[in-house]
Amino acid sequence: MPKPMLNRLSLIAVAAMALGAGHGAAGEPGSPPADQHAPGVADLWTRPGEDWGTFLGPTANGRSSLKGMAVPWPADGPRIVWHRELGEGYCGPAVAQGRCVICDRIAQEIRVRCLEAETGRELWQQRYPTDYVDTFGYDGGPRASAVIAGDAVITFGPEGRLECRSLADGASRWQVDTSKAYHVVRNFFGVSAAPLVVDIGEERLVIVQVGGSPPGSAPPSPERLDLVKGLDSGLVAFDLATGRERWRSSDQLASYSTPVRATIGGRDRLLAWMRDRFLVVDPATGAIQADFRWRADELFSVVAASPVVAGDEVLLSETYSPGSVLLKVNPAGLQPVRQDASRSRPNRSLKSHWATPVLHDGHLYGSSGRNAGDALLVCADWKTGAIRWSEPGLGRSSVVWADEHLIVLGEFGDLVLVKATPDRYEEVSRARLVGLATDTQNATRRGTQESGTELLVAPCWAAPVIAHGYLYVRGQGRLVCLDLLPTDTN
Repeated sequence: MPKPMLNRLSLIAVAAMALGAGHGAAGEPGSPPADQHAPGVADLWTRPGEDWGTFLGPTANGRSSLKGMAVPWPADGPRIVWHRELGEGYCGPAVAQGRCVICDRIAQEIRVRCLEAETGRELWQQRYPTDYVDTFGYDGGPRASAVIAGDAVITFGPEGRLECRSLADGASRWQVDTSKAYHVVRNFFGVSAAPLVVDIGEERLVIVQVGGSPPGSAPPSPERLDLVKGLDSGLVAFDLATGRERWRSSDQLASYSTPVRATIGGRDRLLAWMRDRFLVVDPATGAIQADFRWRADELFSVVAASPVVAGDEVLLSETYSPGSVLLKVNPAGLQPVRQDASRSRPNRSLKSHWATPVLHDGHLYGSSGRNAGDALLVCADWKTGAIRWSEPGLGRSSVVWADEHLIVLGEFGDLVLVKATPDRYEEVSRARLVGLATDTQNATRRGTQESGTELLVAPCWAAPVIAHGYLYVRGQGRLVCLDLLPTDTN
């Protein structure tokens, strides 16, 4: 049975896992300018760097522009700056303008908290009631990461509540019950794909996978999604300022894969991998420009990793049967360049479950495999799909790239630094984070690493976040902030 998806989880998260504020064409990471849509919101950072306010970072591909990272790590890992206890949930944080927004569930409420990114000090929290119950018994917390877009925070709860809040104080500006408004038949693991914010002229749109259906579409058994038909609201775009619908598109049901915006062939594209089909969409109008079916032919298969873009090519990767396919986007539509042999094993091809792989110098790095026991960290050739190396033992791990290295968060709490090279698996550092069980703020600025309990407990399903030299990682019940820079730069 599949595990909850983040956006990413994260999942993640799931992960995780292609968004819009400060988000332009997918490709190599740059140094995007400060968001000009945040009037009256003071930037709280005390050192320079890059924000990570959207799923998979400012270029939506899990790559950071950080340079000068401390390599190797000390024996006990990077310096722990602070950590916070969390409730239920699987999503990672959004970090921008010196603020860290994290979502969890406490009893029958979804909690949205804004913390000072460098200290963990709580700035505000807001809650709303939820009655979400997972179909397969996983926890009822949020899966989709929040998005910071200028002076706004956008959240998408597991029950389908899309809400825009003020970054300054968390006050609600608007909210839409997408499940009710679009007659959504609940997906296996609820809502897991993060929102995507895009600029269209003077307007900012929030684009989400909704997956609406005609009224009265609920099947006799909640897991029989094969009996559910979509209508016209697979993807829906809302005005960030007002919450009003701007367009709706596709009769596809929702998946757990966060959409990606990219410029391909000189045209602005929205890439959305829905439950059954991959869509190329005009982000301004919702018009579908091309589509391609890529999903295993079994009821309980899902897609969760985001599309990966390089030039005019897009990679889709799933874990239940077909594996990966590389598509070329051209005026005639989508043309397969290569695809894996059906039901190939995780050590023979890249079979991503929910964690989106990272592309670097013509090679993909990511987790391959459906289950914790058989999942491998692999390096795959972009053009051929051939596996260059594989490493067991990390479960279904998540990967981000920074300063010529991979930062890998293993499912069971291992934090690993790996050289980003296709030649061989080259582990630089590995750590299990240990600290006091209670919340800490500025935990180690006194100069000593705290001891006590392990801070990252399985499942660790959210993709790591890097902002201004800090690393943010989530395990069950805890968010941890680490400093990736040398101590003499602090």
